[in-house]
Amino acid sequence: SPLTFLPFTMAAAPKPAAPSLGPKDLYLILYNALCCLGWAYVLALGIPSLISSVASSSDGLFAALKNAGSEMYFATPATAGWSSESSPSLAFALTIVQSAAIMEIVHAAVGLVRSPVSVTTMQVGSRIVALHMVNTSPKAQTQWGAALMILSWALVEVPRYLFYVTAIVTGDATKGTPFPLFWLRYSLFAVLYPSGISGELSVFINSSKCDTFLGLLGGGKESIMYWYAMAFPIIYAPGALPMILNMAGNRKRAFKKRFAKPPPPPRGLVWPVTETKANGEEVRSSTPTAKEILAAAIGAVNPELAEKVRKERKWRFKYVKHLV
Repeated sequence: SPLTFLPFTMAAAPKPAAPSLGPKDLYLILYNALCCLGWAYVLALGIPSLISSVASSSDGLFAALKNAGSEMYFATPATAGWSSESSPSLAFALTIVQSAAIMEIVHAAVGLVRSPVSVTTMQVGSRIVALHMVNTSPKAQTQWGAALMILSWALVEVPRYLFYVTAIVTGDATKGTPFPLFWLRYSLFAVLYPSGISGELSVFINSSKCDTFLGLLGGGKESIMYWYAMAFPIIYAPGALPMILNMAGNRKRAFKKRFAKPPPPPRGLVWPVTETKANGEEVRSSTPTAKEILAAAIGAVNPELAEKVRKERKWRFKYVKHLV
């Protein structure tokens, strides 16, 4: 029957069903895995090159770090010390993997993921602008802020993309992902967002002072490129803090949901289970139950009208016509 009386004793919890991975899931797993590998490659070149440069420097630690940072953009497998090859370079890998993030806007726009299109566009767009400036401005490439930006991006993105992969595979982003990965996903931003923003600002400001960058549109149009570069520090000033606070809010909600106590077992007269999610959570929606109740009553005298009730897609707004 549509309504069920459950006993007061707790029944055995249902085993979580293995998530069924469709073409969309397989595509997103592949996309996120490749992006994770791309950013890991950036780290694999950048960190050893930075350490090698600092270790071989005779300057003080701060000066050595500053000089090493100004050279990171040009890192290769040879400078990282694990190959004699000069390609693919860090700059090439950085360009490919960060440009691939444009697909995240597409994913949000077509509904593959639930991210807001506007927020995704702003976040990815600002990085693409920073990438364009660091790729076209020698002055921006050869200063410590470029390394700070690159390392901050990579250290955020490796666990983020890996988190997405495990979330899709397990079917539960909140409780299905390993806790260390969950913690990194929702904690690294506290350090790496400010450091990344600082690095991006240094790229914008140094690009505005670079003759090569200012001359990209040709003679007489330097002012256009100058204000193109300086517009972003102006935008970042009011926008950076809300973005960090928004991520802090996301962290609070995610941790609260992960460690929330399980709801008490249903008791007494309850709606029947209409759906069981991949993580074993039972859904008791009133819509399909109400439709079946009405269809069963109507079907006793008019099976054709009963079938129309069952096929009604906009039940929330059109149920009245089936009652009068």
